[in-house]
Amino acid sequence: MAVIRKIRSYSGLLIAVIGIGLAAFVLGDFLGYGPMRGQRVDVGRIDGTSIPYQTFEQRVNDQMENWRQQTGRQTIEDRDAFQIRQQVWNQMVREILLGKEKETLGIGVSREELYDLIHGPEPHPMIVQSFTDPATGQYDPEQVINFLRNFDRLEPGVRSQWIMLEDFLRQDRQETKYNNLVGKGFFVPSALAGRDYQDRNATADIRFISKRYQDVDETQFTISDRELRRVYDEHKNRFRQDASRSLDYVTFPVFATDRDREALRNELMNYKEEFQETENVQVFINSVSDRRFDPTYFAKDELSPEIDSVMFNSPVGTIYGPYVEDDAYVLAKLVDVQMRPDSMRASHILIAHTGSQAATPETTRNYQQALETADSLLNVVRNNPARFGQLAIEFSDDPSAAMNQGDLEWFRDGDMVPEFNEAVVEGRVGSFEKVETDFGFHVIHITDKAPATRKVQVAKLTRDIEPSSRTYQEVYSQASRFASTLREKRDFNETADEKGVSVRTVDNLKEMDFSIPGIQNPRQIIQWAFDPDTRVGNYSRIYDIDDRFIIAKLTEKRDAGIPSLDEIRDEIKEIAIREKKFEKIAQEMQQALAEGNLDQAAEALELTVQEANDVRFNMTSLPGAGREPMVIGSVFAMEANTISRPIKGNAGVFVVEVVRKEEATMPEDLTAARERLQNDFKNRVRTQVFEAIKDNARVEDNRSMFY
Repeated sequence: MAVIRKIRSYSGLLIAVIGIGLAAFVLGDFLGYGPMRGQRVDVGRIDGTSIPYQTFEQRVNDQMENWRQQTGRQTIEDRDAFQIRQQVWNQMVREILLGKEKETLGIGVSREELYDLIHGPEPHPMIVQSFTDPATGQYDPEQVINFLRNFDRLEPGVRSQWIMLEDFLRQDRQETKYNNLVGKGFFVPSALAGRDYQDRNATADIRFISKRYQDVDETQFTISDRELRRVYDEHKNRFRQDASRSLDYVTFPVFATDRDREALRNELMNYKEEFQETENVQVFINSVSDRRFDPTYFAKDELSPEIDSVMFNSPVGTIYGPYVEDDAYVLAKLVDVQMRPDSMRASHILIAHTGSQAATPETTRNYQQALETADSLLNVVRNNPARFGQLAIEFSDDPSAAMNQGDLEWFRDGDMVPEFNEAVVEGRVGSFEKVETDFGFHVIHITDKAPATRKVQVAKLTRDIEPSSRTYQEVYSQASRFASTLREKRDFNETADEKGVSVRTVDNLKEMDFSIPGIQNPRQIIQWAFDPDTRVGNYSRIYDIDDRFIIAKLTEKRDAGIPSLDEIRDEIKEIAIREKKFEKIAQEMQQALAEGNLDQAAEALELTVQEANDVRFNMTSLPGAGREPMVIGSVFAMEANTISRPIKGNAGVFVVEVVRKEEATMPEDLTAARERLQNDFKNRVRTQVFEAIKDNARVEDNRSMFY
């Protein structure tokens, strides 16, 4: 069982690395935002390789199933679903681009290599992690052998995860081979190793003055359109961008009113008499409550403070409430009081049958045969308890039995399915019991229990505090009136002021974003904003999202690539003014230097001379000045006892005097320097090679048409 838990615990990593996915409903066709009906549009196209919607959806479906198994939750929130699609897309891009490289080079993984990764003297780290005994922290190769020996008897989900693990091992080994090939291509000549050694070890002591750009009043400069165009042409590539949008939007949240709360409370009060008299509390709760009956027995202080004392100091049948708990009105009834252990330990042999939850495609045993097998095993272990572990390995349909001989270790009261849990609670330590659950028949050996404590079972009749349909209609009417006024006035902010609602703004929204402040699931709005027919100034329809009605306005539309001058006029103007400031400061510094040394120039300019010792070429931060790589680079292009011309820095203009400059003494053997530099290059291979391949590939992403 420990191994199964291990594999499950790493399935999240496998999901992210191998990429398998979640199904998505194509809402776009219905709303008119998706591809036109009858027109085939793939989810994407990666360097000429199409990714059909069906292929992508299947990968996402598989990942959804693995996500369920990993988390134990059946419902995936929209945000988690979005992240799964992102993981699948990123992995498919990686698989396709690197796959072409590996295919061209003939890189593969043989059966012998895969066997060595699993069973060899140095197995893959994922194998070591998955088959490490949690009790000892030691890797046990026998667990791998036992696991694979019983592979056909494992749960389908576990078998699927193992196949995923093998796929990951192959891909990881192929990628390692490819990266090693690239890494082996690096060669560092002696001249480069020597240059790098000098850059790291040569030092200089300097004195400098600087004047910051922000200390110069920019209102004295006038920038012509011609100058703006010149600066734009020189710097426009710095502003290359992805497609983005900016929005203004208003929200009309829907909250439960006092009227709604009173109605919910009264509804519970109407059930109080029937709740008091009902004989089958579980059926009653499951029929009329917003939340199902919870059979758990609670110890003192485990219930909410509102009812804990009441339930532990009242007779069975006591009803308390209505009171508010977890955003719901609750009527609580004390159903039962028992002395029960907090935790227990047991072993079991599971006998599945066709139709049970533990059945696999290979299960052929019918209900009667399973019952007879369980009865037979019960008789054997009662007569010979020492055989329980071996019989669990031989007969149990719980895959973990192959590793733990049926031992479930310690579990808390309520952790197991109710029938199993109650059998262990009621049985004595050392006894053998048989019980039927949805998984089949269990032959149980109760091995230990914690001391019993007083516990209570409480039934809760709940009504979630939610707005009524009348409240929804009233808020929708508010949103509709806003939309009507907006059509008349055509001014978003003026209409918002008139209606007393706040306008929120979101900038630089990307096509595959899943985040808008104040909106949890904004994909519908983002799809509208990026629809080709949506123009700047357009207003959206009324969206019903997350218990609120939303109306948006598209305020800015930026296409992918280099923006026009008008789009980044302010940024270009700032660069142009900075250049003017540099020219002005540099001219002042040149005039001051022409009349004297650095100290005299500093005095004339009312600046302070600063010092920095042991400056090295590979430093990026200049002591006393901050990040100034251009200034540091200029220092090592100068001779000792010389003064520089004005240097354009990041934060201001500098003049530097080199007081001392000392070259590093070159070692006779540059092997260490060469290896260090070569290792630096090799360490970048895994990330930078793929990014380089991706940058040179054509990646067409059409996911926003579907999701």
